[in-house]
Amino acid sequence: MQYECSVSACGGRAVWDGKKICFSADRDTQDAHFALTFGFPAWERDAFVFLPACVYDGNRMEKRYGEYPFSYLPSDLSEHPAPVISDIPALSPDGSGRIEVTAADLSVPCFGIYYREKKEGLLVFTEQACKGKNIGFSVESGRAVVQFPAMRGNAYRMGNSTYPSSDSGFSASVGEAVTSLLSILSFACDSLPAFFEVFFENRRCLLSDAPAPLSYTEALKEALEGHMNRDCFDGRYYAEMNKNFKCGWVGGPLTALAMLGCGSEASKENAEKTLDFMCAHTSPEGFFYSFYADGRVLYDGGRAPHMDKAMLVRKNADGLMALLKVLMWYREKPAWREAAKKCADGFLRAFDRYGHFGHFLNIENGDMMVGGSASGASAIGALALAYRYLGEEKYLAAAALAGEKYYRDFAERGMTYGGPSDALCAPDSESAYAIVESMVLLYESTKETKWLEYAKYCLYYLSSWVMPYAFSFPNGCEFERLSVNTVGSVFANAQNKHSAPGLCTASGGAIYRLYRYTGDKRIFSLLCDIVSFMPQCVSTGERPIYSWDDVPTRLSEGWICERVNTSDWEGEKCVGGVFAYPCWPATSLLLTYAELMQDEKFLHDIKTIGKENAYAG
Repeated sequence: MQYECSVSACGGRAVWDGKKICFSADRDTQDAHFALTFGFPAWERDAFVFLPACVYDGNRMEKRYGEYPFSYLPSDLSEHPAPVISDIPALSPDGSGRIEVTAADLSVPCFGIYYREKKEGLLVFTEQACKGKNIGFSVESGRAVVQFPAMRGNAYRMGNSTYPSSDSGFSASVGEAVTSLLSILSFACDSLPAFFEVFFENRRCLLSDAPAPLSYTEALKEALEGHMNRDCFDGRYYAEMNKNFKCGWVGGPLTALAMLGCGSEASKENAEKTLDFMCAHTSPEGFFYSFYADGRVLYDGGRAPHMDKAMLVRKNADGLMALLKVLMWYREKPAWREAAKKCADGFLRAFDRYGHFGHFLNIENGDMMVGGSASGASAIGALALAYRYLGEEKYLAAAALAGEKYYRDFAERGMTYGGPSDALCAPDSESAYAIVESMVLLYESTKETKWLEYAKYCLYYLSSWVMPYAFSFPNGCEFERLSVNTVGSVFANAQNKHSAPGLCTASGGAIYRLYRYTGDKRIFSLLCDIVSFMPQCVSTGERPIYSWDDVPTRLSEGWICERVNTSDWEGEKCVGGVFAYPCWPATSLLLTYAELMQDEKFLHDIKTIGKENAYAG
């Protein structure tokens, strides 16, 4: 790819030699900074701009302004709407504007460009920090700047990309030298999946650390199980702490699946009650009521009248997949089988009617409310499981058609979105994993090798959400005190800019099966990182975790918060801290116990292959 480099500096002189940039202070200063600017004279108007776990295709979507939680407008209700985002770092739909972020906003400090017409890619990797301050990235049409350290004009706070920045330079003494490494890859590639494969192979080229030691103990599992039974079971079903039932993202049946796999007899009884409840509360269209609170059915569209009866498609897809896994692996009940078939048929009708599953459906009649996202990615895998369990070819036929469409519409475009209900169309890791799992399930159902190829390409994209290095947290923060190693932490989405313990909400078992089918140790190493990270975030009696409050609160035994804040998106005081409330990672961790830590092949592999440095670079 054609580009030109230039350097600038304040408080001294900077020199670039193609591999490192060296700064030398010419005076004593408290605000030294320098920059390397990349100019692209042959910039393509629709160039794919990439910042891992932050920006995909420049995040070039229309914006919806307001307060969290963000919602669709009446004008957005359409089978094929234009994707919309809240006010996150993004270029305008026409490619104008500027993105300003720091290395802490990214899973890997890196920016990338892909030219669709010329079939050329560029990836520029950097270190995390310069003299203890995060490096910055500024990208606009035809120009990208790496700042040492970050010197944003505006910072990002939830739904606000114009928050005043407090960035400043570093202190330096006359004659002091500061050096920072960069790794630049310019390459030909014929597609975005191929671009992400190059990223996957090189994501550790400059920053690479070993994951935390594997610490899955029986005591830790009992702490998690105790928390779920004590705090999250209301007598009828597993929920989150607020006792509101959800059939997915991130609700009851997923916890029930985990408990049936690794829980005590009491937990298994609670799991059966959860599935009894879910299967007894279905709509005329066959879908599980996805939100149940205070003794009544609620919907997923919030209080907006135009979103009345809205169902986040991902919730029912999660619920159906979990129920089918239970029926195939652990327990069978006629009522569960009947409910699974009704839900699968509901998805089948939606796909036959629209050719996709949409983002939000009317739960009562199946009408499309908002289409155009990958929210239904897990419905593909659920229908593949329905074929295997119920034995009806119609489910597999629809799953295969949907798998092809979702791969073309999302994976080939280098962007997935629609997994969480509170992030509009902000790119996210949750729908990315859902596509990986669905492609693996299609391979297992058909033995067609194209699904393995699709799964690998989706996995390469998913890797862009996973941290491969140990982030350097600020001195004195909770994660610095606990020596939390962020290798394997997974960023949530481009709006809610925290990383998190685990995949929301899964064990990653499909990644392990993909490794077994392909023999690619890099795939297994990615899973090892994710699996190894999670236990560090559980508060226990021996290793309590405290909140970021002015008067810190000790998290109860077995609590695990979703926040792994490297970014300052919630304010500088929240970097390396958590709030005092348990979240969905408890279910992900229990699913890992159930689906991976009891698998003798996995345990053998993680003790042998997991110790190898299987990554390129």
